[in-house]
Amino acid sequence: MAKLQENELQELKSRFFDICSSVNRPGMDELLKWLEKTDFFVAPASTKFHGNYKGGLLEHSLHVYDKAAELCAKYPDIEISSDSIVIAALFHDLTKANYYVQDFKNVKVYKDGGTRHDEHGAFDWETQPYYKVDDRLPLGHGEKSVIILQSFIKLSRDEIYAIRWHMGGFDSAVKGGDYAMSKAYEICPFAVILHMADIESSYLLETIEK
Repeated sequence: MAKLQENELQELKSRFFDICSSVNRPGMDELLKWLEKTDFFVAPASTKFHGNYKGGLLEHSLHVYDKAAELCAKYPDIEISSDSIVIAALFHDLTKANYYVQDFKNVKVYKDGGTRHDEHGAFDWETQPYYKVDDRLPLGHGEKSVIILQSFIKLSRDEIYAIRWHMGGFDSAVKGGDYAMSKAYEICPFAVILHMADIESSYLLETIEK
């Protein structure tokens, strides 16, 4: 399942900390120390979608930061601090720390290029690792990221809106008919930017490990 090499993971982690060092906000040091105790830097970004491999969450967080910074530069009338871009982008998926566990399953590996559609395709059984969800703090998605962050640092209102609603229409509340996201997007353009950065990163920049 190793999509990223160890040296690549270390480079991404170093960049993550370098970017965070630009933020001067009480509680950041404690937040980063706590993060080191979690699996954030080696966790996948999902189980079967984008970044579903070791280090996928770290890679995704940096992609979202880059794209959010680009979009903020594209729309200079949207006044948002560099600290807010760092915090909202790098920590929007903090909810996924200590969220996935690795397990194993038996899968069919077909011989001679055969597929499961072949009537008599020859295959062997092979044990392969995979990730599954083990949510030990079920507080929602964007909501949980906000809650965890607020226990370390004080967030601005725009940061809260952006992190809470970064999933856009994929958020469970929206799928259930909640209109709060639309209101948040109306009063906080930065929330729209973070969602756009998240979508672009997930669907255009990142791969799925088959």
